[in-house]
Amino acid sequence: MGPLTRFLMKTFHLEPGDLSNLTSLYFATFVMRAAAFAGVAVMQHVMYPDPKDAFWKGLLFAVYPLAEITTVGYFGALCDRMGRKRILVLAHLITAAAVFLFIPSIGPPTPDVLRPYLVAVFFAMFGIGAAAKVASTLAMVNDHANVENRAQLFAFFDLVTFGGLVGGFGAGFLALKASVAEAVVLAAGGLGVAASVVIVQFLVRETEFMPEPQRGTIELLRTVLGNRDIRRLLPVYVPVVALYGYVLSFTDHLIGTGGTAPLSSLLIIVASLGLPLGGSLAFSGRLSDRARLRRPFMALGLACFGGLSILFAAATAPSGSNLGLLVSEWPLIAILAAGAGTFPPAALAYLGDIVERAVSGTTFGIYSIIFGSGLIIGPILGGALTEAVGSLAFAVLALSFIGISGAGVAFIREPAKEPRRASPDPAGPPDGK
Repeated sequence: MGPLTRFLMKTFHLEPGDLSNLTSLYFATFVMRAAAFAGVAVMQHVMYPDPKDAFWKGLLFAVYPLAEITTVGYFGALCDRMGRKRILVLAHLITAAAVFLFIPSIGPPTPDVLRPYLVAVFFAMFGIGAAAKVASTLAMVNDHANVENRAQLFAFFDLVTFGGLVGGFGAGFLALKASVAEAVVLAAGGLGVAASVVIVQFLVRETEFMPEPQRGTIELLRTVLGNRDIRRLLPVYVPVVALYGYVLSFTDHLIGTGGTAPLSSLLIIVASLGLPLGGSLAFSGRLSDRARLRRPFMALGLACFGGLSILFAAATAPSGSNLGLLVSEWPLIAILAAGAGTFPPAALAYLGDIVERAVSGTTFGIYSIIFGSGLIIGPILGGALTEAVGSLAFAVLALSFIGISGAGVAFIREPAKEPRRASPDPAGPPDGK
């Protein structure tokens, strides 16, 4: 082992072999997310570009999370019964197929009347791949985690997911603005996801887990949902993800400027959001692990999300965002983005703290159900509000959702606050029932 490897293992409290496996897993996740969300950028551009069709656009995009939440419990239970890697490989294969199949669905041979139905089918495949991916990947990360490093390992998962989403979606968005053909962007995305299949198959190894061959899917789901701590997370997670789903589905409406916005302004806004947010994910995850606290970081993140929402809502008008105003406020955006980055790693680590090790795959499947529910609520409700109240929709949604989520944080317990032990129990604290 080289000096860098030893340093990383010591810093993140990893056993031999953990570092290489996690590195391969994170890299495959980044490649898959970037390639897949380049495809999502194309679909957002092609399907229902008229703001008058906002509700139908939100409804179509809701097919993806609906497919995810209806299948993720099954895939999570399979992770607990059969292992993680086979489900992970399947996830990447399904996603690659979905991205490639988007190409003929938007081409001239497909009649306009059939196009939404075909896209809905392939979005469903996309959601099934996401279900298998989230359940298997989060279970694998948690298999490597302990009380010393859980928030940090989940912070890196958030980083590669966020980086892939922003990088892929942004690259697709800019490629389309540069008049690159939609089919070319989709083909590049499909090749990227196919490359991630190879990475997973040959570089990621199975993690140690406790197989549950005796309990079926329904029994495993019942065991997880019987956990009071998990039920209390619903009002915390769902509103935040709903807001995320709205922003993802209506990015072009939020920053639409009629094509006159200089690229430099867009880059300043993206950099002032993305760079502090990414740095905060890693730094706050380490602080959360050292302090054995999750709730304060979740509360701070929500407060800063609220601040960002107010700032962007104030700059939004029927004709698009006032990018000049946002650019002038970039230091404030950077500060709020850094604060917002404290929420994701603490929230995921909280779930890892309360999970019962034998049903961790099923538990992270439940997390994906929560996530998918938010992605359904956000686009559909956001689409209806956008049609009804126009540019005020973002402000109404953002402040309402964040208020509900912040109130939910007050009712969850703090499971990670426990004495430091020489040999931490990898199973974590009791399941909270």
